[in-house]
Amino acid sequence: MGSALEKLKDRFRRFPGIGVRQAERFVYYLLSRPENERREIAELILHLGKGMLACDRCGRYIESAHRRRCDICADESRDSELLLVVEKDVDFEKIRRSGAYRGHYFILGGTVPILEKEPAARIRLRELLERISTDTEVRELILALSATPQGDHTAEIIRDALEEAGLPHCPTISMLGRGLSTGTEIEYSDDETLQQALKHRE
Repeated sequence: MGSALEKLKDRFRRFPGIGVRQAERFVYYLLSRPENERREIAELILHLGKGMLACDRCGRYIESAHRRRCDICADESRDSELLLVVEKDVDFEKIRRSGAYRGHYFILGGTVPILEKEPAARIRLRELLERISTDTEVRELILALSATPQGDHTAEIIRDALEEAGLPHCPTISMLGRGLSTGTEIEYSDDETLQQALKHRE
């Protein structure tokens, strides 16, 4: 079955972007901390999902027991004609911090592997189509996906789905400019690169 130490290393290795050495560092760091600190971390993990929900407009996680819409979606001063699609919450945070964009967002939930036969099982494609079909103010859909083969494949899936849907008010679709180098993930891009990619979207 393996020891608790090895099981914890394996759990950390399942985190996005975490390799064997990083997983080991996490485990040995925790071992070096007092028991009360480890208990506090465990409690925070156990309660992480409580009081959290997904915004009913963009899908990103928000911490609130009294509202179902995030601060961005509720902000009437933002440009309602722009809808920027990102893979995950950390990509949203990265672009938001760059200060280069003043429209609305949609969290897709990931990208689609090239050989995947059921794209809708991997991303929030149905929810995106519903958002566009009901939000007639959206004039431009910006696909801010990572400049990777999976990101490009996912963009094609979205384009094809919109074409097949035959929406009466289908928005213009644009992609981030390739100031974003091929192979780059949004999460690891610097602010200036993101600003240029948004400014020169195609």
